[in-house]
Amino acid sequence: MFWGYHSHRVAHDASDTANQAERTARDAKTEIRDLRTAVDRLLLVNRAIWEIVAEATELTDADLVEKVNEIDLRDGALDGKLTTRVRECPQCGRTMYKGHRQCLYCGAPDPEPDPFEMP
Repeated sequence: MFWGYHSHRVAHDASDTANQAERTARDAKTEIRDLRTAVDRLLLVNRAIWEIVAEATELTDADLVEKVNEIDLRDGALDGKLTTRVRECPQCGRTMYKGHRQCLYCGAPDPEPDPFEMP
């Protein structure tokens, strides 16, 4: 009798775990779809901005590629990733952490906030 109950409980727990995993996978697929949609929209907006700038100036696609590479190399690696630089607090010299608007140690405000950095 005990064995039957135990087996039933194990099967029930396994079913619950499988259902939770299915929900998690479904949520992940939805999030990926939403992120792909956002990336597609950003690509479209960036393309539009670049075409407006190129039409209004004498800049070329080669100029854009050169600037992208220049920015990419700021962290020392041409890897197609934008890595934010580590900054020192001008007041105490300690590391200013990404996303913080002031030094965690002395409270000094960030003198050069990055407008592209997420708060």
